Amino acid sequence: MAYLINKNTSEYCFLYAHHSFGRFQYSVDTLVNDLSVSKIHAIIEWLNGKWYIKDLSLNGTWLNHKRLAKDESEELSVGDKIYFAGNSDTTYIVKDLSAPADQLIKLDDEQNKTAESIKLKHYHLLPESQPDSAVIYQKETGQWLLESLENSLHDSQKVLEDKSIISLGHNNWMFLSSHLEVTTQMSSVPQLYINDLDFIFNLSLDEETSELKIQHHTNNKDYDLHVRCHHYLTLNLARYRAQDAKKGVLPANQGWVNTEQLVKDLGVDMRYLNIQIHRARKQFSEVLTNVHDAENIIERQLRKVRFAGASFTIYKGCELESTSDVVRA
Repeated sequence: MAYLINKNTSEYCFLYAHHSFGRFQYSVDTLVNDLSVSKIHAIIEWLNGKWYIKDLSLNGTWLNHKRLAKDESEELSVGDKIYFAGNSDTTYIVKDLSAPADQLIKLDDEQNKTAESIKLKHYHLLPESQPDSAVIYQKETGQWLLESLENSLHDSQKVLEDKSIISLGHNNWMFLSSHLEVTTQMSSVPQLYINDLDFIFNLSLDEETSELKIQHHTNNKDYDLHVRCHHYLTLNLARYRAQDAKKGVLPANQGWVNTEQLVKDLGVDMRYLNIQIHRARKQFSEVLTNVHDAENIIERQLRKVRFAGASFTIYKGCELESTSDVVRA
């Protein structure tokens, strides 16, 4: 996310995709408290991969001591100096011109924004080394959710509003939305669905290592998710589904298991289980970018979880352990 620095106060001004400046407090993104400044004085906006500034005022906007022509856009460069109505006492210096992005901005001890940020990409475990929270993007609603790993699932979710402050480890972070419209970009990507995928698990005889490969059954595209600890969780969820299928349970109801039962069966604690669930969902989201709701390959309800894949095969020590019986349309 691009940002300016107020030369006088050293405050960071992070830019939305369409960012307004002026003295009309409740209608602008950055308040400039000067009577000579118009209510909405100028805008900086992201257009065709570049940042531009436009003057909308009566008393003018200056870029590097040059007054801008009103209503005409001027491209910005790093190091540019911006001030309004001829008053250089409040000068903004352009420090970063990266593309708009939803981000978490680290706050200092006085709760002021710093240059340290985390660019959000649909699924994050934070802090990365010892995660206690997950930040997840919901495509259906266009909202970011903060979820605690200490508690179980939906009862611990919080919607992140713009400028929400959250605690991660020993630090506070502010959530800033890019205000960038991404629906057209997302709709241009071909969408596959979970039921279009075949899951192939390879488990060692001692059940110490688990490998997962995914195939799209019509275009033969392969996704290698390699060996990961969290694949053992996904594999065991597939086992629950296979057991239910043998019992004649309808596909829509197959595989649901209480998280407390899962903790007992796997011999882990609830925190470890929640971390593994989120790590699996995160990898699905990152690797299967063109699969609709890929994170829901591990599907959740309150205190329940299941593997949502309809077609899967499990090999243990190179021998077939189980396979789903799926009839393709």
